[in-house]
Amino acid sequence: MTVSSARLKCRLQNRKIHTDNEYRKRKGTRKMNMKKLLNNMMKLMIGAVLFLAAPAMESEAAEYSVTPAEAVLYTNDSTVILSETDDAAVVLPEVAADLPVQVTGITSNGYFQIALDGQTFYIHGIGLSAAKADRQVYDVIMAQKAVFPEGMHWTNDNYYAWKGGTYTGGFGCAGFAFAVSDAAFGDTKAQVHKDYTNIKVGDILRVDNDTHSVIVLEVRDNSVIVAEGNYNASIHWGREIPNAQLIDPYSYIMTRY
Repeated sequence: MTVSSARLKCRLQNRKIHTDNEYRKRKGTRKMNMKKLLNNMMKLMIGAVLFLAAPAMESEAAEYSVTPAEAVLYTNDSTVILSETDDAAVVLPEVAADLPVQVTGITSNGYFQIALDGQTFYIHGIGLSAAKADRQVYDVIMAQKAVFPEGMHWTNDNYYAWKGGTYTGGFGCAGFAFAVSDAAFGDTKAQVHKDYTNIKVGDILRVDNDTHSVIVLEVRDNSVIVAEGNYNASIHWGREIPNAQLIDPYSYIMTRY
């Protein structure tokens, strides 16, 4: 099956939208709250905030305890790797931002205990952050490659019942996008818009004059990276689509943020 024929056969169940009037009928004022991802991590961060509220103790006088914890947090512009809970015990003074770090504990004097290459180090509480929402969504979506590997056979014979609420479900490309979206957002309801300056990771884009669905993996300055089903009758990850090709009279965006 060619790409064009595969796209033309992608369809949504129970609703067809081919005009702006029908799009406007669909456009609602739904308010929704994105379901929290990685609840255990966020509970950890609530506790960490309490530690950050107090000033760090002088290292030479400090006696501290470590509360075991397991979480993946991310480096930021304030990250400094320390050999001890002492801001002067610098091992690595600069670290690139947004790198995942395995946290193994929180100290009573305001530091994260971390594991790197089997060794124990420390980072001051301001030096690690919870993942941004789009990072969390990206990680969950990419984990779906284990369920929907590259090249897996996927056509309009494949159906998925969606929890997003805009449609009851979809076949082919729509079904794949809905399945991956549910993995990231659970039962959070979707809303529809056409603001192409506000595309986010995890958004579902209807493209090619409302004939094909893709889910966004990465937003770049002038393009998006997507995953899609029923692309030559299979699953495909990583295609880049220029922004100019996203916009047409009938296409639109479904977001769950």
